[in-house]
Amino acid sequence: MSTRIEFTVPTRACALGRSLGGEPGARLELDRIVPTDDTIMPYFWVTGRDPEAFVTAASDERAIDAISIVDAVEDGTLFAARWNHEEAGTLFAIARSGGVLLDAGATSERWRFEVRFDDRAAVAAFRSFCDERGVALSVERVTTASSREDDRYGLTAEQREALAVAYQRGYFAEPRRATLEDVAREIGISPRALAGRLRRGQAKLLERTDLTALPV
Repeated sequence: MSTRIEFTVPTRACALGRSLGGEPGARLELDRIVPTDDTIMPYFWVTGRDPEAFVTAASDERAIDAISIVDAVEDGTLFAARWNHEEAGTLFAIARSGGVLLDAGATSERWRFEVRFDDRAAVAAFRSFCDERGVALSVERVTTASSREDDRYGLTAEQREALAVAYQRGYFAEPRRATLEDVAREIGISPRALAGRLRRGQAKLLERTDLTALPV
């Protein structure tokens, strides 16, 4: 039975976290997951940190083989990274244990992850591997498919919150009663991060409700 775990690790325990420079307003959010041979987290947004300073700091990390700026907008910068699996502690542990990264983000204080594993044995293997590599993770929640009503839609807690608040505040209404900035402010994240959560949540809902096929 599939099992999801939500856990945190200290920001400075991860290469990208250290690259945030400890700035109080700096944040990092997963953009999208594109499976490759190099990493399970190639694209992510950074806000509240000078892009060039972030690249310089990240380039000095042994866990990161290469990093580049993909796009820059007013409220953030999109980066692409290629990882050194032997040095990328948390991400390598997730991939090695067969986990699927559902959501991830960081502030100046901590990283948060939500990961799905095939079963509890895989979760145990993941935690054991983290212990071996000195990854100080703190598990906040463990749920199984049978104990999680949202599992039928595959939404993470953050995606469900984003969709629910956006709907309740009238973001999807016509005419629209709330802007992306309004909803993001209520949740406490950047508009860019909110847009990503809404996009990933909507995509998952379409996939799980069989609405992705083109009409014949």
